[in-house]
Parts: sequence; C-alpha cells; structure tokens
Amino acid sequence: MRRYILCTTAALLLGGGAASAGVSFDVALGMDINEDTRIFLNVTNQTWRPAVATTVIQGCADPEDDFPVIAFLAYHSHRSPSFILNLRREGYTWADIFFQINVSPSVVFVGIDRDPGPPYGKAWGYWKKHYRPGARLRYRIGDRDIVGLVKVQTAARHFSASPFAVIEAQRSGRRPEVFAADRWKKKHGRETWTHGPGKGKGQGRKSGGDEKGSGHGHGSGGGHGKGHGNGKGGDGD
Repeated sequence: MRRYILCTTAALLLGGGAASAGVSFDVALGMDINEDTRIFLNVTNQTWRPAVATTVIQGCADPEDDFPVIAFLAYHSHRSPSFILNLRREGYTWADIFFQINVSPSVVFVGIDRDPGPPYGKAWGYWKKHYRPGARLRYRIGDRDIVGLVKVQTAARHFSASPFAVIEAQRSGRRPEVFAADRWKKKHGRETWTHGPGKGKGQGRKSGGDEKGSGHGHGSGGGHGKGHGNGKGGDGD
C-alpha cells in the first residue's frame, strides 16, 4: 500500500512538472522578435499543432511569416511540415505550394462570406470569381495576401473570433499578431509568453513593435513556375 502511494505521488509530481513545462514551452525560444510576435508564433503552434515545430521554425528563412503558413498547410494537407518547408526553400510561391499539395485556397477564406475590404478585398474578389469547387486549379493569389489571411484564420480559430473582427482590427493598425497577442494577454493575465516578471528566456525586442508590417511579398505570386514572396508577422496562444 505504501509503495502504491509513493508511486502515485511521484506520478502526480511528474505530471505536474510536465504540465508546467507545456505551459511555459516557447517554440520561438532564442529568436530576436518582439513579444507580440512570440506569442503569435506560439498560438500558431497550439492552433495547428505541426510536428517538430521547433525544428521547422528554426529551418524557416522567415519564421515570422513562413511558420504560420507551413503549420496551416500541414494541418489542411496532412503532409509533413518538413515537406512543405522544403518546397518553400526551393523558391516556390505559396500559391504554387497550395497547388502542389492539393489544398484549395478556399481554406484561407473560411468565414469570409462577403467582400472584407482592404487589405484582402482584391484577393477575395479574385478567388470568388475564379473558384470552382472540386477543381484542381492554380490560383494567382500573392504571398502577401496568403500570409496575411493565414494569420487572420489562425487568430480567428484560436480565439473563436470572426475573421472580420481580425481584419477590422488590422485596418485600425492592429496586425493579426497584435490582435492575437492582446487576446492572449487578457486571457492569461500576463504580458509575456513565459512566466515570471519582465521578459522570459530568449525574448528579444519589446512587445507591440511593428517592424515588419502585415506580410510583405511579391504581390502576384501566381502559379507559373517558381517565385519568392516573404512577409513579416507572427502568432501564439
């Protein structure tokens, strides 16, 4: 009986330690990014749950934009994040990668049933005009729009918000990363991803910075051959 009690106690202690480690785990550990972006990247990880997230994010040329799209596409395609990362490294646009892994761009417009206006109105109008349900087509949606819309979908899904609320906040100067970080801070009652006063381990610039805008890339990023288009941003829970 005594042995059973000791084993049970040890299991509870180990379980508590694992739970604590899970809460404080930082997928962006060591990255020189502002705290809002750090939170967003961790929210992205919790929302789409890609395999070996830390390894993938370290392999991204532009983690703040690439990781959210890779995680999103891995979730929707059931392909490995590493496979998608390798396609990106080869220089393919996101539109090309959507086509290659047979994911319809409709997934970036979930919950957007009318023209959302800037900054995604043109992309929505193009998709609405050319989308054919069930057809495997190449869509010419630029990297900047895809990155931004993925971040909108991530924030909306994680916090059970309307994509329109996230887009409206962006028009008011609050990028999806900031929208998500603000919601996360309010929910958890603290300003940083890791526990403790001030900044957590590996945290870089102050939060709230908007050094990288809402996703910059080669705007047309269509489906003819390879191309590059990277933007700046991030997310976390």
